[in-house]
Amino acid sequence: MPKVKNTKSKNVKSESKSFNPVAASVKHLYNKSAPLLICEALLFGVAAILMVFKPVAILTALTFVIGVALVLFGLYRTIAGFVVSRDAGGGWLDVLFGLMNVVLGVLFCIYPVGSVTAMVYIFVILFLFKSLRALVFSINMIRAKFGHYWFDLIMSIILIALAVFLMFYPIAGAVVMVYYLAITLLLYAAADVYMYIEILRLKKLTND
Repeated sequence: MPKVKNTKSKNVKSESKSFNPVAASVKHLYNKSAPLLICEALLFGVAAILMVFKPVAILTALTFVIGVALVLFGLYRTIAGFVVSRDAGGGWLDVLFGLMNVVLGVLFCIYPVGSVTAMVYIFVILFLFKSLRALVFSINMIRAKFGHYWFDLIMSIILIALAVFLMFYPIAGAVVMVYYLAITLLLYAAADVYMYIEILRLKKLTND
């Protein structure tokens, strides 16, 4: 009889040793997060590679997507404006704004290159105004002889030259934006791969 008690106590001890709540939670985290991280890294990596090798095609696709989104948003605002105008006597500004979005979205879908060029020009004009403000600020710093004014002056001149270059070559600016997005997506993909490796390493450590 005492031998039976000893065997039962040994089984209970072995079962308590075999169950590890930390390992169970890590395994649950791995099963839940690993597929998502792998799929996300593959998606971001493929999209980044396509952006690097096909920037013009990606620009056209993005312009089309933006156009469709503008059309859908414009239709929603137009319908909502009609409902509000019928119930409360207002909402005509929403109707006008919605119709403008619909027209703009259609133009984006029909003329993708011209739409991208127009977007780049808007960005360049805003960028030029900001660069001119930086130039005025650096000139004021030179007059006051305060701070790193020569560095500020050089940087503002470089920014103005870049804005002027983009005004003459807007497509180059759009392609640079696509490359910037590609680099960002590659960084996100690398972060997902790193997180997957860390979770896998943690799973192995808890199992051991």
